[in-house]
Amino acid sequence: MTIRIGHFISIDHLILGIALPRYIQRKGSGADTDVIPFSMRSWGQVEKGFLSGDINAAFMDIAQAMYLSDKGLAISMLMFTHRAGSRIIVPEQIRRLADFKGKSVLIPHKLSIQHMLVHRLLSAGNLKIANLGKLGESVDIESVPYALMPEMANADLDCDIAAFICPAPFGDVELKKKGFRPLLISRDLWKDHPGSVFVVHQDLLKTKGKNLGLMVNCLLDSARQLDRYMASPDTAEKGIEQLSASFLGLSASQTQKALKTSGITYNPKLLVPDMKILNIVLDYMCTTMEGMPTGTDLHGFIRPEFIHTILSES
Repeated sequence: MTIRIGHFISIDHLILGIALPRYIQRKGSGADTDVIPFSMRSWGQVEKGFLSGDINAAFMDIAQAMYLSDKGLAISMLMFTHRAGSRIIVPEQIRRLADFKGKSVLIPHKLSIQHMLVHRLLSAGNLKIANLGKLGESVDIESVPYALMPEMANADLDCDIAAFICPAPFGDVELKKKGFRPLLISRDLWKDHPGSVFVVHQDLLKTKGKNLGLMVNCLLDSARQLDRYMASPDTAEKGIEQLSASFLGLSASQTQKALKTSGITYNPKLLVPDMKILNIVLDYMCTTMEGMPTGTDLHGFIRPEFIHTILSES
């Protein structure tokens, strides 16, 4: 059985782009067909990929993954893929949170950490969220794939869009143009908040356990190298910058800037599955946002033994 991994081309999923060449090198013969990455454009496409069987592993938003697991999709979380890393980007006419009134904010998916963070931001500013499209003094929340956010904001002649939230490199081109700027980074709302997680179909745990162990090892190694690169680019492992830039489709300088200005971290210790963190997300989305069913069951969802084994050996 081939491991078919769905992912985005973003800094949230960067460790995969660096880990794959390492995995192929370490596994040897046949590894290039043993794991196949699939670049995707939306969280909805990731969900459909799992349901159709086109993919059997993914870098998926933690809220979406918990929801699908509770609904019966046989997936397990092996690790976080990063912490923090999103930016809230606004046009030049938005100077303060009160300017959001009567406008909309673009999020990638209803069941996403970005939605939770935007909800916390609006609540902190005592801004109401629109109900059934009735704006007035409220703020509308609209789900839009990352790739379409900058295009929509750039074409917003009526200035109806107050902001969009996304990881790099989405929106970077617009930030270079006059009229767009980051209002804040997501860690300002919740330091080291969770984001995407590496989930696999439970069939893979039975048939590809050894290979998944090697993959997690390579992902952790990539995280360590990125952590060092961000702390000291000049002394980082040779090739880490080139691999990162190649995966993101950016130049070396653009890659370095995206990593440094996003607030993202790949600290391996923070990539271990943490039920306390999951319950914080779950409680907020179930009770405060009422966006996820109460009584969501996470029993058997996390499988931390892969990452625990590797960290203990290192």
